[in-house]
Amino acid sequence: MAGKYGPSSCTVTYDDGPGGTARAITNFVLEGISVKTTAQLQDTTALGDSATEQTPTGLTTAENITLTCIWDTTGTTGTHVVLGTVDNGPQDATRTLVVVFGDSKTATVETRLASSEVVASMGSIQTIVAEIVPTGALTWS
Repeated sequence: MAGKYGPSSCTVTYDDGPGGTARAITNFVLEGISVKTTAQLQDTTALGDSATEQTPTGLTTAENITLTCIWDTTGTTGTHVVLGTVDNGPQDATRTLVVVFGDSKTATVETRLASSEVVASMGSIQTIVAEIVPTGALTWS
């Protein structure tokens, strides 16, 4: 059903390693998740133009995604297993990130886990903050 949706109608799934198993991490995510695609433009302002002009190059960029989650050390499904080890092997496969919004609008992108930070703060539960770098096109289905 088309319409408006809140955070309870979103799911997040991420591979637990390069080429790994998809794990549902929705219930660990503490802050909103956004997926953003940007068109690459080239300045095509000609001599004598009175305003700048930009022309699409045909390339797009899926922007980096930051995940802030509850830090959980459960054996195969916790966020420490899924987000705790960065991707550092040049021959490693990518990880698939799948975010389902609202009425099943699904954003899928191949990624690399670039950084992982565990944070302990006074008065708060421990968190893990991961920086995910897309590699390739973000697709909607």
